[in-house]
Amino acid sequence: MMTQQQSKAYRFVRKAVALSSVVILGTAAGCTNIPRNTNPQVLRPFEPPQVRIDVPQPRPNVNADIVLRDFFAAAAHPVDDFQAMRAFMTPELAASWKPHETARILDGVNLIAQRDEGESRQTFVARGTSVGQFGTDGAYEPQSGDYEETVEMKLGADRQWRISSLPDGVVMERQAFLENNVPRNVFFLDPAGNHLVTDRRWLYRGITDGATNLLTKLKNGPSAPLRPGVTTVLKPNASIAVEAGPVSNADGRRVEITGLGDVSEELRVMLAAQIIWTLDSADFRGPWILMADGEPLVASHEEPWTKDTDAIQLYDPNHLPADNAPLRTVDRSGIYELTDGHATPVGRGWTASGSTAVFSAAVGINPNGNELIAAVFRSAQEGRAGSYDLGESTLMLGGVQDQPAAVLTAESLTRPTWSPDAEAVWTVKDGATVVRLVRQSTSSRIQVEEVDTSELSHLLDGGRSGAGISEFRVDSSGTQVAMIISGEVYIATIERHDDSPWKLTYPRALPLPETVSPVSLTWSPNQTVTVGGYNGDTPMWSAFPDGATSSVLPKLNLTPPIPVVTATSSKRYALDATGVMELISSEGQQQFWRQVPGARGRMAPVSVE
Repeated sequence: MMTQQQSKAYRFVRKAVALSSVVILGTAAGCTNIPRNTNPQVLRPFEPPQVRIDVPQPRPNVNADIVLRDFFAAAAHPVDDFQAMRAFMTPELAASWKPHETARILDGVNLIAQRDEGESRQTFVARGTSVGQFGTDGAYEPQSGDYEETVEMKLGADRQWRISSLPDGVVMERQAFLENNVPRNVFFLDPAGNHLVTDRRWLYRGITDGATNLLTKLKNGPSAPLRPGVTTVLKPNASIAVEAGPVSNADGRRVEITGLGDVSEELRVMLAAQIIWTLDSADFRGPWILMADGEPLVASHEEPWTKDTDAIQLYDPNHLPADNAPLRTVDRSGIYELTDGHATPVGRGWTASGSTAVFSAAVGINPNGNELIAAVFRSAQEGRAGSYDLGESTLMLGGVQDQPAAVLTAESLTRPTWSPDAEAVWTVKDGATVVRLVRQSTSSRIQVEEVDTSELSHLLDGGRSGAGISEFRVDSSGTQVAMIISGEVYIATIERHDDSPWKLTYPRALPLPETVSPVSLTWSPNQTVTVGGYNGDTPMWSAFPDGATSSVLPKLNLTPPIPVVTATSSKRYALDATGVMELISSEGQQQFWRQVPGARGRMAPVSVE
């Protein structure tokens, strides 16, 4: 049974609560094999495979190196405990070989013949560069390093080459991985139970019951990088399955949960949000009838569920606070609101005066709908040729109509960033110290907390030239941060604590092409990260935080470098060498960047977080 304090942590009505420990009914991230060692419970088949899958099979009378290349192509097909790979092995090796729980992803496999041991044996060295690893839970993680293994081949009595010796474990080429797997989102909850958190998983295209497989991943818990920062409602020992239902059934398709246990209605609503948004984001059709242990999942809601059901609208992962707020800008003179092509100064006290200049700003909205501003002011004196001699940085905090108060001073401060519901504002002091500023509910006093960055210490080595955090952004769920550290992009998970400082854990690099030199970044739609850089050919990139894929954004009309980027759920903004630009998408036409009316000179875009 839940205590009263734990129940409060899961309130259905959103509020700015900072809780680090909640009743986690199922956070163990067990592995869901795809689909080699488990047989998900299926009421009846849900949907056919989305595409035709051509699984490599041994070809007769081909050279040993061709057999070996087909073998690596078969690694992308995990059905029946990688039976497709075992078909290229001798019977003895096929019986003893162990695929393990992760697959190593290489940018490519180079085969080098080592020695020819007569007519019946050959030895090859397989080489490549690791780019990632792929778990049986469908989670991808970036990984770098060199790969080199020896593979022995034997000519059988049937005069066909087969692999007779190779190390345990699965190795596949990146292209084969991308061609045979499709990304899907599984949704978990932030520790306060206020927001859905995207956990990207990859599903094998040959699965015939993708909906049940996806919900099994939900039941088994978050992936390793997210595990310290999220929670979920389902217990790992529960079971969940999807029924297709006849086409004529207008009520919807059934999702059956068994073993849910004694769970409050508030938690059941949260579970409904997790299930519905997980299925909907994967394009599995509803509406859905949610059942738990033979009864409706939520007693007060016996009707079918869709993503538009009022009870879960607050959890819409596609909605960002900036969607209904005007765009702001900031330049050295102050903060402005853009309305009808005009820039109007914001509130009181957010204009520079005397020898101060405004360098960056962030806007958050609290649960009452009030906008809060955090801005970095710096003392500045104009020098020769219009240059500025900069002094110390001061973080100013307050409401739009308030007189801002100085809350933090340092030699340098990064662009501030808000947690959801304006619960806290974050910045980085002097490139190395991450701080979180929270207004105490009882006294309105600002508490400054240094965040534990011990797991980032190897990245923040002050002895290296240019080392330090130059950009720092909290995501829309308040569970992850994106950073630029020494010219590289990293993602880390926020681990919350009640009796000790919050912590940044599980830092992982976000791979981008070597030609990209990141300058700025922001969280964007579908929990992607938009990166602005120096490169003139590809100055803007979009990347998923699991590091599996990234893509270049259009550059038409854009003049790098890109020192500031920001986004809403439907728009992207960038400051380039000419001013504030908005990415325009016209149906049937090429995407291009257009200057935002009213944003003059070196104004930088500021969207609500």
